[in-house]
Amino acid sequence: MVFLGVTTGGSLINRLFPKWAEIMGIAPARLRGLDLPVGAAPERIRDAIREIAEDPTVRGALVTTHKIAVHQHARDLFNSFDRDAGWLGEVSAIVKSPDGLVGRALDTVTAGLALDRIVPRAHWRAHPDAQALVLGAGGAGLALAAHLVGRPPDERPATVILCDVDPRRLAGAQSALRSHDGAAVLSYCPVAGDGDADGRLAALTPHSLVVNATGLGKDRPGSPITGSARFPDRGIAWEFNYRGPRGFLEQARSREAADGLTVADGWTYFLYGWAHVIAEVFAVPLDAALFARLQCAAEAVRPGR
Repeated sequence: MVFLGVTTGGSLINRLFPKWAEIMGIAPARLRGLDLPVGAAPERIRDAIREIAEDPTVRGALVTTHKIAVHQHARDLFNSFDRDAGWLGEVSAIVKSPDGLVGRALDTVTAGLALDRIVPRAHWRAHPDAQALVLGAGGAGLALAAHLVGRPPDERPATVILCDVDPRRLAGAQSALRSHDGAAVLSYCPVAGDGDADGRLAALTPHSLVVNATGLGKDRPGSPITGSARFPDRGIAWEFNYRGPRGFLEQARSREAADGLTVADGWTYFLYGWAHVIAEVFAVPLDAALFARLQCAAEAVRPGR
């Protein structure tokens, strides 16, 4: 299985995959990292997908940072896409079939599973004015926004605000989500320069959710907000990254007690994301009991928080 990312060698999955392969009954399957820089040229994206398609020893791949780029620059190399991949224009999982490559977007499912472990759905019923601010409209942020607006009205934020520094990415997100039944609760905001996102954060109602889906803190250093940013009172701060300096996470933790925040990193999201993609690639039925065993194995090797 291929891991298509930016700094794949630093991921815990390299240590965890052999343990999970034993538990899932797919040993001696191996994981191979394939690194491309952020904003890689289209031909490099296409070369990576061709390599996956043409290597008979490869069963499929997980895609991180390049989810939208894979769909945008290499969609003609795929035989088909699932509903979410075609609708959102992104690929998080590549599965080989007898007819060719199948592109799947699983983040709409895995982000929801992870969020439910952080914030019960009853939270939104108890706080109907609470909002969600998603910083970053790339593949992961777009998938989370799609998941949130797809929930029943009493199990979702009053407003989902999707922000990005790239106006083209925001336009693509708006185009993808325009026809969604819950699109009325979505708003889009470009941010530019240090501190621009701070204003969006300060305007949130109490009990709101703030998510760092930018990749800052893992693929690139930094945070999408400044050290003086104000989190929503009794809100939820969710850092999508589980490794790296994670400046956003440290900023949230510094305000955790004073503001009554619920603070979470990307660990559970990381586990759900990998477990579901591996299961798809190797056609392994994944139920709650199997995921619990995978999580137990992962906790044994989890680095310090």
